[in-house]
Amino acid sequence: MPDLPAAVVETARAMSRVLRRGTHDDPERIRRRRDELLSRYGYAARVRESDTGPVLVCYPETWIEDGTLQLENLESTENAVERPLNTSLEEEGWEAIADHNRDVAAMVRRRFGKIHGANAEAFGTYMANHHGATVETATAEHVETFLEEYFPRNAWPTEAQQNAVETSIRHLFEIVDEAYPLD
Repeated sequence: MPDLPAAVVETARAMSRVLRRGTHDDPERIRRRRDELLSRYGYAARVRESDTGPVLVCYPETWIEDGTLQLENLESTENAVERPLNTSLEEEGWEAIADHNRDVAAMVRRRFGKIHGANAEAFGTYMANHHGATVETATAEHVETFLEEYFPRNAWPTEAQQNAVETSIRHLFEIVDEAYPLD
């Protein structure tokens, strides 16, 4: 059995997913933090492609020398830990969905400004709390309900936010590379 705590594996998995999504401003910093975290336990990481999708592999650092696997150092494959990276956020639960939606809102904020970011965050909260879904899965009905009912009553928007909300949601769909459902 590996001497790698489950929480460390899950943190490394989350960091690997962020790296694959390309949503972080400084991916090299995330990679360094993941590598440093695993190194504290004598482990390293790589992503292996499989038929079912990408898999994070955490393995003892002693297996590799100068970038090459050393078979004589490989005591048992049971010392490695593998976790799939392509499980859906819905399978992971509400917290993963809410985190994802916040990440998307942060991208909207960075690219289009605070007002649009705040509106995107309100939409992400609505989708997570009321539909248990990521923002990119929103239907026309979800967007209409948000714009007509949820946003005016629950987001406590400023006048500037109210005037920009539809544009903000369009920006959000642009960020996730999906068509705006009301078009």
